[in-house]
Amino acid sequence: MVKVRMNTADVAAEVKCLRRLIGMRCSNVYDLSPKTYVFKLMNSSGVTESGESEKVLLLMESGVRLHTTAYVRDKSNTPSGFTLKLRKHIRTRRLEDVRQLGYDRIILFQFGLGANAHYIILELYAQGNILLTDSEFMVLTLLRSHRDDDKGFAIMSRHRYPIEICRVFERTTITKLVDAFASLKEVDHNDHTERNEGGMNDFSETKGKQGNRKSGKLSDSNKSSTDGSRAKQATLKAFLGEALGYGPQLSEHIILDAGLLPNTKVGPDFNFNNGTLQVLTQAVAKFEDWLEDIISGDRIPEGYILMQQKTLGKKEYATVESGSSAQIYDEFCPLLLNQFKSRDSVKFETFDAALDEFYSKIEGQRVEQQQKAKEGSAMQKLNKIRVDQVYGSLIFVFL
Repeated sequence: MVKVRMNTADVAAEVKCLRRLIGMRCSNVYDLSPKTYVFKLMNSSGVTESGESEKVLLLMESGVRLHTTAYVRDKSNTPSGFTLKLRKHIRTRRLEDVRQLGYDRIILFQFGLGANAHYIILELYAQGNILLTDSEFMVLTLLRSHRDDDKGFAIMSRHRYPIEICRVFERTTITKLVDAFASLKEVDHNDHTERNEGGMNDFSETKGKQGNRKSGKLSDSNKSSTDGSRAKQATLKAFLGEALGYGPQLSEHIILDAGLLPNTKVGPDFNFNNGTLQVLTQAVAKFEDWLEDIISGDRIPEGYILMQQKTLGKKEYATVESGSSAQIYDEFCPLLLNQFKSRDSVKFETFDAALDEFYSKIEGQRVEQQQKAKEGSAMQKLNKIRVDQVYGSLIFVFL
């Protein structure tokens, strides 16, 4: 399946690439779709070969992507209300800062200084969001409102954006890994206790649980049993990705670097010896050295696009001979991950350039597919009209 969303490492690498835009002014804002926006940035001091001022198009898609683009896209003829609000507050303002909030997939753009500053906040997780706030992080406008009463915050207009809840980057220690694996045993112990306590319920509770079973709903004891079985069936890749907050793809890279098997089943009975924990900790430290260098160092990350080998048949593309192979973009990454080293890839000078090439190619394929679907629909209608005309002529002859 083609990768479409950016992970923590992708966001950190792209933010590093985009810091070169600091000092440029926002010339205009355009909307390509209700979730996709282009910010036109200009640098009066930077002159291109043609003698014009340097221009950069920065593309943001809520919940999906962020990169500069060299490709021209069709923009909406009538700007949306959200676009007009952005233009009102940040047009002609100087971009003062670009940074990632903690190591969450949240990027902050600061336009202007002091009390006159405004922030564009892009969220690349879950359903995504784009917000405009004032210098005190009070939300002026946003694409999507939501709230989390359990955590005690609301992402809404005229509410302060809670930047303090973002996860702060901390180096992983062997103690943190030991505690993470110990939590598996605690989960199993709690599930076992709850199941035993559930067996001592009185008749009314048992009757209620039977009613829940009849209505197709799981009881509390069944839910805990299900959660326990899920924990027992979890793989090392999924467990470590959740424990460290890096996700399964990056955790698989780390596990392979340690010489371990990513799909190893982990559960309450799973144990690592001290030597294996040391090796795993060193592999995590190696990745975090790279990540810290990207966040705090001077290194500009390169980019990689990985190919998916696909055999084209006669029915797929009429213009391509049957049985020939074509390269299709499948993945992008700022670090060639261990699980991808055996696959064909194309290297780019910067990760930003790789993202632009990847998404632009995907967009082109999508447009081509939509065009073919329209042509196919039109041909079906035309054939139907022709068949109706033939039947009509035959009926007229027989009459």
